Amino acid sequence: FVHSDPSVAKRAQEAWNRWAESKVDGEGDFYEHQKLTARGIIVGGETLTVWGADADGPNGRIEGLEGDYLDMSKSQARMVGAPRIVQGVEFDSDNLRCNYWLFDGHPGGQLLTGSASSHPLAAKHVDHVFERLRFGQTRGVSWLAPVAMTLRDIGDIEDAVRMQQKVQACLGLVITPGDGQSGSPLAGTRDGEEAPRPGAEALAPGLIFRTRPGETVQTVNPAQSGGAVEFIRQQMAAVSANMAPYHLMTGDVSQANYSSLRAAMLGHWALLDDWQQNVMIPHHSAPAVRRRMERLAAESKDRRVLQCSINWALPVRRFVDPIKDLMGELIEIRSGLKALSRSLAERGINADEHMREIGRMNKLLDDLG
Repeated sequence: FVHSDPSVAKRAQEAWNRWAESKVDGEGDFYEHQKLTARGIIVGGETLTVWGADADGPNGRIEGLEGDYLDMSKSQARMVGAPRIVQGVEFDSDNLRCNYWLFDGHPGGQLLTGSASSHPLAAKHVDHVFERLRFGQTRGVSWLAPVAMTLRDIGDIEDAVRMQQKVQACLGLVITPGDGQSGSPLAGTRDGEEAPRPGAEALAPGLIFRTRPGETVQTVNPAQSGGAVEFIRQQMAAVSANMAPYHLMTGDVSQANYSSLRAAMLGHWALLDDWQQNVMIPHHSAPAVRRRMERLAAESKDRRVLQCSINWALPVRRFVDPIKDLMGELIEIRSGLKALSRSLAERGINADEHMREIGRMNKLLDDLG
């Protein structure tokens, strides 16, 4: 938090920290909620954060809901005296979201009892988080949707290859007894039991199968085949193209070198910038800060906290080559292309606190000689 009056920024920061690091949803803190929200967007396409009051006032507790809680069947065109509803999202006459039609419980569980029903909840209590891909989009789309069938096919191919490898390991013998010998002299049967019938329909490594007299004898030695690994690798590379680098998604670095890994991470960081700056911050984090500052202003009777600007502390990105990357960072700062405070913020560090800590350590070193 930044304000022309440092005491205001400090009050806002301390109030936020106290709340964000508490069990805001009854189980985890706000940063765990952020993680689950991001995961829900990737897997399900969207999440909802529902805000409710606690014992001390409004916007004290949050509840994270999967997109499944939105009643997708709730839709109606705009008519005189009736609102427009699109897949569970209700719009007012100004085409602004006014209500979300939510199930009381997860529909997957309610459908088992046949009691699934939805009710409207005012949009002012809900933060709907998803990545907008077009104007007028109402609901989110799973990031896995374009590749779901490909991933399923890859799973089927892996099962087929696994069975193929088992079959290829099978070296069997089909033995025909000689004339007058109906079975193996080593294989006896108990009284009242039938001898094993020929006609096995499955292969196993080391299989030896005896046939009836007069039938042919041959060796079962399945041919070796390949190419499946290369095909799966190519398909996984296509799946990872717009989500995460191939080596992060699969753990396979056998085809990578320093240059390719670095290039992949540079592209991935550009995607992260987009997701952080255009999805998570404006649709999830900024609304949460605004709600908490409105509550703080009401409690403290000081509306200056609403004037605070925010420096977002993003998760630290590990360097691929620390020496070269830090030299590039140093050149940017020294040449004036980047402020030191911005560089620190990108590493998740509060610049003011960091500088004070450096000053304290320098003074301690001087005092100790």
